[in-house]
Amino acid sequence: MNPRACVVPVVSAAVACLAVFAAPSQAQTVASFEISLSAQPLGDALNELARQTRLQLIVRPELVAGKTTAAVSGRLTARQALDRVLAGSGLTASLDGGTAIISAAPAALSGGRVLSEVVVTGSGKEPINVSPPGYIALRGATATKTDTPLTEIPQSISVITRDQMEVQAIQTVEQSLRYTAGVLTEITGYDLRYASLNIRGFDASLYRDGLRLFRTGTYGDWLADPQGIERVEVLKGPSAMLYGQGGPGGLVNQVSKRPVAEAINDVGLSVGNHQRYQTNFDFGRAINQDATVMFRVNGLVRDSKTQTDHSQDNRVFIAPSLTWKLTDDTTLTLLADHTRDRMTPKSWWPNQSLLLNYAEGRIPVDRFAGEPDFDRYDRDMSSAGYLLEHRVDNSLVLRQNLRHARYDLDYQHVYATAMGRDNRTATRASLISNSSSRATTVDTHLQKNFGTGPLQHQVLVGVDYQDFSGVENIGFGTAPSLDVFNPVYGRSFVRPVTTRNTAELSQFGVYIQDQIKIDRWIINAGLRHDRADTERGAGTATASAKDSKNSGSAGVLYRFDSGFSPYVSYATSFAPVVGTNYGSAPKPETAKQVELGLKYQPPGSDSFMTASLFDMSKQNVTTVDAGNPLLRTQTGEVRSRGLELEAKTRIGQGLDLIASYTWLDAWVSKSNDAAELGKRPFQTARNTAKLWVDYAFQHEAMRGWGIGGGVRRVGPTVADTYNRYFNEGYTLFDAALHYNRGNLRFALNVANLTDRVTTANRAQFYGQDRTITATVGYRW
Repeated sequence: MNPRACVVPVVSAAVACLAVFAAPSQAQTVASFEISLSAQPLGDALNELARQTRLQLIVRPELVAGKTTAAVSGRLTARQALDRVLAGSGLTASLDGGTAIISAAPAALSGGRVLSEVVVTGSGKEPINVSPPGYIALRGATATKTDTPLTEIPQSISVITRDQMEVQAIQTVEQSLRYTAGVLTEITGYDLRYASLNIRGFDASLYRDGLRLFRTGTYGDWLADPQGIERVEVLKGPSAMLYGQGGPGGLVNQVSKRPVAEAINDVGLSVGNHQRYQTNFDFGRAINQDATVMFRVNGLVRDSKTQTDHSQDNRVFIAPSLTWKLTDDTTLTLLADHTRDRMTPKSWWPNQSLLLNYAEGRIPVDRFAGEPDFDRYDRDMSSAGYLLEHRVDNSLVLRQNLRHARYDLDYQHVYATAMGRDNRTATRASLISNSSSRATTVDTHLQKNFGTGPLQHQVLVGVDYQDFSGVENIGFGTAPSLDVFNPVYGRSFVRPVTTRNTAELSQFGVYIQDQIKIDRWIINAGLRHDRADTERGAGTATASAKDSKNSGSAGVLYRFDSGFSPYVSYATSFAPVVGTNYGSAPKPETAKQVELGLKYQPPGSDSFMTASLFDMSKQNVTTVDAGNPLLRTQTGEVRSRGLELEAKTRIGQGLDLIASYTWLDAWVSKSNDAAELGKRPFQTARNTAKLWVDYAFQHEAMRGWGIGGGVRRVGPTVADTYNRYFNEGYTLFDAALHYNRGNLRFALNVANLTDRVTTANRAQFYGQDRTITATVGYRW
């Protein structure tokens, strides 16, 4: 398959799209907002004001401690609202674009001393561990492990804020990525077991707070609950330089909710179709007067059925955390969480079966393929760790993040393997997978800021360590057949006999990164060295690999006064390969990527847009050994290149927009299996386009109300290695109605509004059907 000559027209299209998105932002005027604040503590009022006006605030906690404010309401500018909230407090606000700095009024200062500023919420320097109000984040830490504006990162990165997750009423973290460019979600359908997504056509790695989340056994995945997540950052492309081994597609970093000084009192109740009932809570505050010790605890309890008969999706989740400012320069945050799932696995049908018509039509979406008294997916996940930061001086910072996690899974599943000649009877099989694992991850790094002549450096030097140990007892067996259109359950069968499989991983890495600024130029470069020991066992057979690998990345970006920032970057990744059916010791799979992009942030606005072109190749891909079909060799290669466009912007007053488009051209470029050559990789779509619009009514009679809606278009996805059949492309519509005024909020959300039937994976799983959720919440 020959690559297409597309660079010139694609770049032209990217620039044109950015120009269209940017146009509304050039005519911005002083905005007014419908403000509704009750009488409350001043710190809480400022938090709520930041949310309603999308201001970023900087204020010292003790300035607002013990102070209250009167109710404020009406259509006001940000300046007018701040003045009213601060009236009589002895405080004043200075505005700089979208940033408000709160300080003591001159007459209130003692001896003329200027108080230092610390972040309470938002911040002109937008805290990277707190989600800013609205849909738009302008800073992040995932790409560099340092607090960096997104416009200064020569790599594509997307951030999903807490507000976006709440407005769209997502039920899993994976669903929060539905409107993100370059990400294809739910590639194995509506799945409660694990996240199924790829980025740029390749596997992605999951992280939480910058530390890797490990998969356990064949079917065990760590599925964090969105109730405990503050924001999600998606780094696209190879990322081995900072994170070590992983998939070439990129990584998804989930940032946990953490304590803040202001009081958080939030409870909610949601109900939905499929008998879904859920209650959630989020509480926190400073424990002492000087706000050096803060706590937070959030969680939920859910009792629910699913779109499939004889199924359940029950969960209990709790996540306590504590932040202790040991000194002015040292902060320790303790994080813990526990999740208990009692679920039923989805219906698993024969390959391609959901595309076909049978004796009575297509297999119903709600039909259960398993056995009600046998099928279960019982999962328990626990973790505990800390985030430590110590500022040695004004230019040197030490950070260490550590987490220990344990995972236990009891999984049983009866599934359909083939349809009979009568076009109604399905042959079935059974599986059992009991797995457990323990994992410890730690990352320690020093950040040093200094100058050398005209160059300003931000150097990061770090080491990280990962230790994983897992055991899986897995077995497969037979099960009674099933009349798909008149099912009868409960026939007895012999439980599968299991075999013990083991997996162990130990990885140590050392890395260095330099972020260099010279005038308007920004140069990011880094190197890393890893040593990874991997061992797998299946019954009495074992296989191991000891790999030593160097990784690197480099990027250059230029910032124009107009807000445009073009960039180019290069990055690599690797992933160990372990197996016994290779003619020689297997080598790690490697990948490399070149990316050319353009970022745009209109001056004085919080809009953010990105266009990126990428060309990626994955080497040492396993393929059939041409000399011995019983063996495997690593001469395969997969290429992936494409275009991504993404915009998040506010247009006028009250209208927020998210738009993205992805064109992906991926193919198998090398393989000893001639039938694979030139074929598109499994679970990829060539085109995806998404649009979400949210509007807050500005008229006095509708104050507090808003509506939102989205459309997701996904082209046909590859369902077979040899491209013999595809899952049909689809267009889905989402809708939202929300009310937020004072302490009360209400929302009604519908995902897949038209109840469009979709298929996934090898056309053996159904996607999510129409899902209706009503939520009521109260904050005080």
